[in-house]
Amino acid sequence: MRWFFLILFLVTLSFGGHPEDLERGKLLASFKRFVEGHATDYDLYLIKSLAEDIKEEPPEYIKFFAKGLIAERRGNMEEAIENYLKSIELKSDYNPSYFRFNELIRKVKNPEVFRQKMTDIIWSRFSIPPPVIVENPDDKYVFLVEKMSQYLLIYKGKTLENLYPVTTGQDWEDKWVEGDRRTPEGIYYFTKFIPSRKLPKMYGGIAVVLNYPNPVDRLLGKGGGGIWLHGSDKKNRNDIPFSTRGCVVADNNDLKSIVKRIARNNTLIAIYKEIPTDIEVDDVLGFLQTWVKSWEDRDVDTYLSLYSDRFTWKRGGYKSWERYKRRVILSKKKIDVDIKDLTVLAFRRGLSEDIEYYVAEFVQVYRSDTYADRGFKRLYIIKENGKLKILKEEFRKERSSKRS
Repeated sequence: MRWFFLILFLVTLSFGGHPEDLERGKLLASFKRFVEGHATDYDLYLIKSLAEDIKEEPPEYIKFFAKGLIAERRGNMEEAIENYLKSIELKSDYNPSYFRFNELIRKVKNPEVFRQKMTDIIWSRFSIPPPVIVENPDDKYVFLVEKMSQYLLIYKGKTLENLYPVTTGQDWEDKWVEGDRRTPEGIYYFTKFIPSRKLPKMYGGIAVVLNYPNPVDRLLGKGGGGIWLHGSDKKNRNDIPFSTRGCVVADNNDLKSIVKRIARNNTLIAIYKEIPTDIEVDDVLGFLQTWVKSWEDRDVDTYLSLYSDRFTWKRGGYKSWERYKRRVILSKKKIDVDIKDLTVLAFRRGLSEDIEYYVAEFVQVYRSDTYADRGFKRLYIIKENGKLKILKEEFRKERSSKRS
């Protein structure tokens, strides 16, 4: 692999162009044009000359990627896209080949043929549920979107039920500010369906709003809004990947099936640059058990230690929460808490090797000697100094509380 890292090193040098730029030690432009499929003869001469002394044999998936780039340069788009598909078949998470595939799918005559081949690859890749689905009831849906491949996956429980090509923002990086034309990466839920009569024609008559920015986004200072899953008035919209202003767009016929699986405020959709298939998740289930047990035992110190110093609620920050919970918990003689229908998703940003946060949602049944209620709770659980902490709680009562 040393040869590959040598090329990467050269690519990190400053921008350059043709011979007059090389005299100034600028080599990046030749490699940039090669990776983008626009290499000139001079670029190829340069790259081949640099590689002649490298004895290591590159892996096959990189060979196919390079063959795809050469085919692009020659104008053979179908040959190029076939090579990218072969590269992905050999290494299913090799994102350069995904990006080149999605660049070319709009330029070939029969995109549906290549799209089906990609669909088969994605199905095989995710038929085993990825570790980011930590827990999910057998009858509940969760959605995963992968920007790298431009697919939306629907799991029922932990079984892949269906998948659909989609298109996301024009800039494939994570969203940070209003108008950056990026699709946010994170874990969200659907807050409302917008009636078709209120939608401009371009949205295809179907749109569902996501709760971006979520509490973690706000903590990070991420801005903007108006992120939807919606349709389009254009035929074959998904043959134009990476082309939205930040929303996730699906074909109208696909979207009619997708929205049937959405329960408002109760269906999570997690958006990743790349969905990890081999990442290590924390013991979130054990964390939740400790949270419940400390609450039931009225062990206030342990209970409060599970909350972040940056925790906020309707009356303020952590200090006011601490005072409130100490007073309420210690006033009870007996507390019983049940968690039912638990869903837990994990999120990692970009291509990070670490999980950044988790979202857990469940039906919570609370009973004490003076009060009882039942409702839907959502926890945002972040990592601080290697430890899991609750950043935010959301609770919605399902039925009227009662005095016992």
